[in-house]
Amino acid sequence: MTVLAAIPLAVLLLAGPAGAQPAGRGAGPQDLPFPAEELIRKVAFAQRRVDRSLTDYTFDQVEVRTSWGKGGRQKETRRRLFHYFSGERPGEATRELVEVDGRPATPEERRDQAEEDAKQRRRDVERRAGADASRPPAVSGEEEDPLVGPRRLSDLVARFDYRLDGAVEEDGRLLYALAFSPKPGLPAGSLGDRALNALAGRVLVDASDFQIVSVEARLVRPVKVSGGIAANVKEATISYRGSRLPHGVWFPCVIDLHLRGKTAVFFNLDTSFRFEFSGFASFSVETDSDVGGPDAASVQSAR
Repeated sequence: MTVLAAIPLAVLLLAGPAGAQPAGRGAGPQDLPFPAEELIRKVAFAQRRVDRSLTDYTFDQVEVRTSWGKGGRQKETRRRLFHYFSGERPGEATRELVEVDGRPATPEERRDQAEEDAKQRRRDVERRAGADASRPPAVSGEEEDPLVGPRRLSDLVARFDYRLDGAVEEDGRLLYALAFSPKPGLPAGSLGDRALNALAGRVLVDASDFQIVSVEARLVRPVKVSGGIAANVKEATISYRGSRLPHGVWFPCVIDLHLRGKTAVFFNLDTSFRFEFSGFASFSVETDSDVGGPDAASVQSAR
């Protein structure tokens, strides 16, 4: 799955405060043309079409990490700018560190980041290989139950209770509202399982393109995280906003993530992350289609 295509689908199915209500005309759930599960499938298959058709693109990502102290006091903020390259095939995306805290990244910073990214790609390859080895052979009807990351769509759908919250109109486009919450009593053998089993929220889906417009989600129970940031995450919220650009391309604009809890050595964990996307450009052998432009301002989520 390409980087750009994976972002909104991962936010919908793998990440997660419900409550942001867009302005506009509403419709009751009884007025919608299909059940919630069918809407999820339409989103997944629309995302697969994006994945297969969209290659050779670049975009910029600003990453802002902020640590907070007592009483909401801002302790430390770090801002980094990356330039992303999609690669010719899914899974080949790379990025280059361009700026750190408003200044050009030093050669040492660029080298260290490239080495860390290479390590992460190797870990991802090993994880995918392990998942492929343990996955049953492909069978007839596989296209009806595609992989979403390492999981089958049917597995992800079965983990949540869904409710269509009606339809709203925003900027002249009809959107479907979908609320989701985790089913009780599900197995939790991995961090991914534990996270999926603790997420609830609300999603807005474009009714024409079946692309994700926004997500507001929250952690409904604590999740223990091991590894590099060993912690007990007691609260987490995530907000995603996308936008439809010219030529029908849907582009992530802003993702906000806030984590609160305790680290393994009982220090307070209160950290927020903000990812802003801009400058999407798609290339082909004969044409250069710049959607948004390298100098285009990123679209901010409505606050």
